Amino acid sequence: MAAIVLFACAPARAQDGRAPQPYELTARGVIAAAAGDAYQQAIESCYRGKPGDAPQGPQFLACLKKGYRAESDALARAYDGTLAALKTLPDRGAKLRNAQGAWTKFRDANCSFARAVAPQENADESFYDCLLRATIERRIELRSLVGD
Repeated sequence: MAAIVLFACAPARAQDGRAPQPYELTARGVIAAAAGDAYQQAIESCYRGKPGDAPQGPQFLACLKKGYRAESDALARAYDGTLAALKTLPDRGAKLRNAQGAWTKFRDANCSFARAVAPQENADESFYDCLLRATIERRIELRSLVGD
């Protein structure tokens, strides 16, 4: 019988000896911080410009799309792994499938909204940036829910 660890995220500790920030003391805060770090790395790999210039243009959009595809594949692996970890608990697997379906609908609607309210010249970048960020957050969340 497989053991499931429902939340194995230890609070982050500051390396400089300071007291942890309040967000570092909660599992959601740890997930958010990890997702922020991963998102920052993804965006920085796309940015090619002068400091102070906003990233934009066809190369930036292509990089966002590539990053989203890579994260989408990583999320699929995390989802499959989470389902596999829950195979001895079918009711929880069903809950995960329902949650993932609801999350996908939310992500798509939310990112469509981000596209709709962005300036027209940046609409596609806003859309793929939203998809990238949401997918990174969900991947990290799923992995932490089963103690990965």
